[in-house]
Amino acid sequence: MESGEVMDLLAAFFLFILCMALCLSADLTMILPLAAGFVLFSAVAVRRGFLLKSVLRFAAGSFKESFIVIRILLLIGCLTGMWRLSGTVAYFVSFGVSVIPARLFLLAAFLLAAVMSFALGTSFGVTATAGVILISIARAGGVDPVLASGAILSGVYVGDRGSPAASSGNLVAVLTHTDMRKNVRAMLKTSFVPFLVCCVIYYFLSVRAPMSTIDASVLEQLEEEFSLKWYCILPAVLMIILPFAGLSIKLSMAVSLAVSAVVAVAVQKCGITECLTAMILGFEPRNAELAGMLSGGGVFSMLEVCVILLISCSYGNIFRETGLLSGVNTKLRMLADRIGRFPVMLLLGFGVSALFCNQTIGAIMQSNLSEELYGESEEEKSRKMIDMENSVILIAGLVPWCIASSVPLSMLGANPGAIPFAFYLWLLPLWWLAVSKFRNGGKFNC
Repeated sequence: MESGEVMDLLAAFFLFILCMALCLSADLTMILPLAAGFVLFSAVAVRRGFLLKSVLRFAAGSFKESFIVIRILLLIGCLTGMWRLSGTVAYFVSFGVSVIPARLFLLAAFLLAAVMSFALGTSFGVTATAGVILISIARAGGVDPVLASGAILSGVYVGDRGSPAASSGNLVAVLTHTDMRKNVRAMLKTSFVPFLVCCVIYYFLSVRAPMSTIDASVLEQLEEEFSLKWYCILPAVLMIILPFAGLSIKLSMAVSLAVSAVVAVAVQKCGITECLTAMILGFEPRNAELAGMLSGGGVFSMLEVCVILLISCSYGNIFRETGLLSGVNTKLRMLADRIGRFPVMLLLGFGVSALFCNQTIGAIMQSNLSEELYGESEEEKSRKMIDMENSVILIAGLVPWCIASSVPLSMLGANPGAIPFAFYLWLLPLWWLAVSKFRNGGKFNC
């Protein structure tokens, strides 16, 4: 690769990162810098000799996979809107504060999200259901929503990384040619200490910032807004039970959505127009004082995330088809000889997550770019698998503009300020970094 070609790509990366930083500091939508990045990288490809129509065709090649995820995101939007309208969230708010110990709320939120995500294998699905309920309880009970969002984000990634049903785990198994069942055991083993540390941290945070008693007037307002019968919990119960019965997450969400509509009409006495409005535009309670706790959801709440997904997924195809990143493998191997493989995987994990804004694309790109770092033996494949799981899969949740982070935060109505409190996401990579160094006599090299 000639120096001129290196410089144009570096310049594009620099401008892209600059745009990202400016938009983050100005609290602007991530669509703007991602669109700028698309233009920049397309311009580099054209400068390298590719026709613009070819570059656009490469980008469009990712849309088919993107629409699979977008359908799920839109379904999640409908579901979160209807859960609010049907009284499901309100019921759990009033009931949950009497069940979850006030002094242990953050710990309980972390553990509940962890158990559900491990059972279901999805961070998005658990965030959209249990996460929405927990954050609503947190707001109603006076718990700092930043801390609560961090605890929930930590919990959902316990299963997103380590569950046998997790799509990310199965993707990594395919990329590394390893057995998923063995991988789960390895992931549980390597996450044991960070998980316990998280429990301790959330315990002390819970004690220092306990859930206060909800003002009786708030509970009265909920009862005036909704008919809080036990039927209201059916959509949530079905969402938890149906996947265990063998239904896919998407179909389980569809059933929960249908039951939510029935409850909204039969129990809350809502009309069809109100249901459609909640599914599309989101729910807005009649009582303005409940808006901060209950309003939100709907397809519109997911539109920005869907656009981010479309643009970010196009990056991967452009880079793969044009070979803009060719030659990076050798440089990464040279760097690994100096600082070690896992530190390189950490840097690479952050880089691909920040650039491609997508956990799936990030994992694929990291696997491709790190081919020369690992051998072909079963032990080497297993090491690559665990290094990927402990780097890019978790780091994607630490990058604010990556959909692995932006989608859950959007569902929770939280901002990137919650990310530092998602302790599991960064304690586990740091723990594995220390273990890697210890196992190699104080050196990171393998």
